[in-house]
Amino acid sequence: MKNPIYPLAEMIYKKRKAANKADSDTKVLKRLSALNPLGDIEKLYDSYQIKKTAAVLLIFVMGIVSVICSYLCSQREGRLTDGAQLFRNEWGAGDYKVILQAVTQEWSREIPFLVEERAFTENEKEQLLKQIYEDLPAVIKKENQDLDHVTGNLDLVSLMDGYPFRISWSCTDSSRIGRDGSVDRKGIKGEGMWEELTAKISGLGKEESFTYKVFLLPELSDEEEVFFEALKDELEAADSVGKSRKEITLPAGLDGRDIVWKEVKQNNTLFLLMLTLTGCVFVGRGMENDLERDCKRRKEQLIMEYPGFVSKLRLYLSAGLNVKNAFIRMKTDYGSQNKGKSNYLWEELKIVCYQMENGVMEEQAYQEFGRRCGEMRYRRLSFLLSVHLKQGNNQLLTLLAGEADNAQEDRRKMAKKMGEEAGTRLLLPMMMMLVVVMFLILMPAYLDFGSI
Repeated sequence: MKNPIYPLAEMIYKKRKAANKADSDTKVLKRLSALNPLGDIEKLYDSYQIKKTAAVLLIFVMGIVSVICSYLCSQREGRLTDGAQLFRNEWGAGDYKVILQAVTQEWSREIPFLVEERAFTENEKEQLLKQIYEDLPAVIKKENQDLDHVTGNLDLVSLMDGYPFRISWSCTDSSRIGRDGSVDRKGIKGEGMWEELTAKISGLGKEESFTYKVFLLPELSDEEEVFFEALKDELEAADSVGKSRKEITLPAGLDGRDIVWKEVKQNNTLFLLMLTLTGCVFVGRGMENDLERDCKRRKEQLIMEYPGFVSKLRLYLSAGLNVKNAFIRMKTDYGSQNKGKSNYLWEELKIVCYQMENGVMEEQAYQEFGRRCGEMRYRRLSFLLSVHLKQGNNQLLTLLAGEADNAQEDRRKMAKKMGEEAGTRLLLPMMMMLVVVMFLILMPAYLDFGSI
């Protein structure tokens, strides 16, 4: 989000710069130049200073607004009236804290004081109990006409707005009216049935129980429901009569109504389509993960192979071979060592040799070798080979010796890191094994204790 004070900050900075009061900060200029070597340093510096000025102005404005708000709040009407009176909040408005200052001729001290909300008198408690008894039926009836005509679920609340009581419910027949207010009217015959609903009220040191009469009306079956209930009975009768027959004859009509039977076939087309799309997404993601994992494996393998590669190159150069012949010889060696195995360094060596055999300049081939490998170590080695290609092997051998030592140290560090990672991955299986062992040890003891 753009700073809303940015235009003002830009105007202030331009005026300061025009008045030659905005001296350039050389340290900031150097850092901006290092981070953006190809950028316009002057524009970058101006943008940096404008953003800095805008941030300072924003903090300043927010601070001034906070100061004004704090001052206005401190000047509002206080809680203390007539010099020595504090008024309690009514019930439900909550407690409040006030800081009082007691001043005498000799001393003065600030005293924090909590003013609790007003408590009810005994008469008020009785009035509240009477009032909640009268108000509860209108709340718990929910969408029913009233408690004398219950056809749906009830709303058995545990708290009621405006009353400091907790309410718990019980019914003479919990299978008909549950504690959550669910109503089951199945099997009710005749005009209906009465149930007693008891509300236990507790709070403010008072406990009271109220009983309400609830009349549950029977379920009304319309003509359609009656027809299909009768049709189910006809199907069961047709099945029971023809148990020994191969076929079941379905009724062609009932109560003067013709019936056309159709088979509902399951269509899983949408499900299979969604499953296919989901599979495509997961497969695509899995292939991306595999590719990322292969790249990581290639990187690790090249790093692990680097010390041996540098040492072998130094050995061949010491034996009198030039760099090109050394690469060709190492390609042959890696090919014989990795028959049938995947080795990324061998593949890169083959590419270098093929390039040189097809007329590519050695310097270019070595540089592309380092670029393809992607690792800084190989880039550094390709640079050394390109620079010292025409200077003989003596100085190059010295540099390769140092490079081999550094590479060996890096390999040891990497092996240590991989070992630590492997140990961390083994931590979860070890914890699971510990839990299983503890379970096997403690379970027989628990069973023996339970049998005593």
